[in-house]
Amino acid sequence: MACNISVGMNIHRWGPPCFAYPKVMIEQNLDTCKELGIKIIRYNNSNRGENGLADAKYVATQVKDRDMKFMLVIDDSQWVNPDVSGEKENLESYYEDYMYRISSELKGLVDVYQVFNEMDVTAMRGDIANIILPGKDGKEKGEYDSVLCERAINAVKGALRGIRKGDPDAKTCVNFAWWHTALIYEMCKEGCRFDIIGLDWYSDCEEVSSIDLLLEDVKNHIPDSSFMICETNYWMHPMGRDPIEKQEALKVKEKRDEGQAKWVPEFIQKLIDLDEPKIKSVIFYELLDEPVFERNKGSYHGESHFGFIECDENGTNQVKKPAFYSLQEKIKEINH
Repeated sequence: MACNISVGMNIHRWGPPCFAYPKVMIEQNLDTCKELGIKIIRYNNSNRGENGLADAKYVATQVKDRDMKFMLVIDDSQWVNPDVSGEKENLESYYEDYMYRISSELKGLVDVYQVFNEMDVTAMRGDIANIILPGKDGKEKGEYDSVLCERAINAVKGALRGIRKGDPDAKTCVNFAWWHTALIYEMCKEGCRFDIIGLDWYSDCEEVSSIDLLLEDVKNHIPDSSFMICETNYWMHPMGRDPIEKQEALKVKEKRDEGQAKWVPEFIQKLIDLDEPKIKSVIFYELLDEPVFERNKGSYHGESHFGFIECDENGTNQVKKPAFYSLQEKIKEINH
């Protein structure tokens, strides 16, 4: 049962706050992704300095050596602060220069540039742990901070120009989470043109809505773009809206592992069953646990247990979770 959807995996840059991804283990982790059958590596890089650029080049080269595609996330939030990045016209030129420098240096190594990460959440002054907000779904422009919304649009305009000058053969992507469609629609109205719309959609989103409804809405507004699921996974953080029994179950490691192992292949199958040729890939967030985010030993916080592999804070003592094997089997099935 072959399909046209490629499965990807997210990894972080090494160093604080993501200690689980030390540079010394990058080759091992990429080999593990290859073992899984992963086709795309999505690499979060928030280091603005020369070291960050050198790190991205190193990872890109290692990814290409393993015959996988490389997606670079420019996880940069300087656009929020006018003291750093200037006002309007200056903001565009600031990011045009910034992205030109990066893309010209990495030309030929990057298949997809993701321009920033979840600008919608920032522009709504939201919290990544509470993206689904009662009475505030992100479908209306008025739900966003108007100043941040304008700055986000201008930053993307400049960034896209810079990438096209520096690496014209690479694809560009802008992502958003949940039903936060208003900002990305405004970007298109203002002349932003990117190749791929990225959706961040976790299991808690699927419990409240359905991704096929969102995809249909985006297609109606922006009919000429392809889709990537940039981030997805089984959501493991107990939410106040959840029944008490579910909240309690998510605190138990064995229950979390069981839920993740079941949900991951089922979600891939749902995307296949949609039979939507515009969906090009689904990328899981992320390869390793990051126990540095635990507030108390063993308790979930942030991204601490999203991984397909358990490990310590240094990324060592790795143990593959049940979801590792269920994902591996699903990839084999769809590539058969």
